[in-house]
Amino acid sequence: MKYGKPIGFGGAGQGKTWTANFQALSRYKLRMRVIKEHREPNFETNFLGNKIVLPVLASSFSGALISMNGALSEAEFQRGMVEGAKLAGTVGLSGNTVDAPDHPGIDVIGRLGGWGIPVFKPQSQERLLTLFKRCEQADVLAIGVDLDGYGSTNWALRGKPLYRKSEGDLKELVDATEKPVIYKGIMNTEDAGKVVDSGAKALDVSNHGGRVMDCGKGVAEVLPEIVEAFKGKITIMADGAVRTGFDVLKILALGADVALIGRPLAWMSLAGGPEAVAMYLNYVKSDLRMALAMTCCDSLADISSEILVLDEEDGKT
Repeated sequence: MKYGKPIGFGGAGQGKTWTANFQALSRYKLRMRVIKEHREPNFETNFLGNKIVLPVLASSFSGALISMNGALSEAEFQRGMVEGAKLAGTVGLSGNTVDAPDHPGIDVIGRLGGWGIPVFKPQSQERLLTLFKRCEQADVLAIGVDLDGYGSTNWALRGKPLYRKSEGDLKELVDATEKPVIYKGIMNTEDAGKVVDSGAKALDVSNHGGRVMDCGKGVAEVLPEIVEAFKGKITIMADGAVRTGFDVLKILALGADVALIGRPLAWMSLAGGPEAVAMYLNYVKSDLRMALAMTCCDSLADISSEILVLDEEDGKT
């Protein structure tokens, strides 16, 4: 527990929400199936109209100074995440830290021809609208707002205000740009419905990696009900303890369109920049190929909840 201190890579409070993400996902087991005509699995897909080689994105992460002890600059860290994802054939999201309020990730993405998605903490509407305009100038793929970032301890420690957003606020931001808007931090059907009504193109089922609220549910606990209510009406993203290609398959089988990986890629960016991030994503790609093959899924269309078995006992404390 780190009360009153920067949270680093850990979870808020006692870390129960962080733990819940792992427990919720681990309760699902994969049904191995091996008798079927052989085909090489194909898992290329489109995300908001952009072709990617696997349904996995690099999640937004930030805080090189606070969380990583200043081991590298925020711009270098964001370059590792976003460029590394591009090298691996997918998309990276850049995070927004209090120690780099001008969001160097926008410039990093701009230098990559717009191939990336900046994600902002829920600052004032005026500030967000200014950042949205910068994103349009950089011709980014989409723009995200981290709604659950309202609970960021790092911003609170710096005395920087963050705000909950109303339904009107969400719609104002969507109407302010022609770029697709993504709202992150959705953990219930009520909030998901408000995001759909706002006109956003995607929502991310996420609890900020357990970093903003203790004693919450895991992502895999709430993902199925959000999918049941809104599948096909909006692109559904999900993170939460995703580490391997087998984890990715579970998230997809629960109904998400794409999965996101955060902390492991942050470690890779810190350790080796874009090449290390790409290396990890290529490992996940290889892992996902095997996961699909061993469950007789020849394509993403073959993935369904039928390949999952819920273990009611696993994950209980």
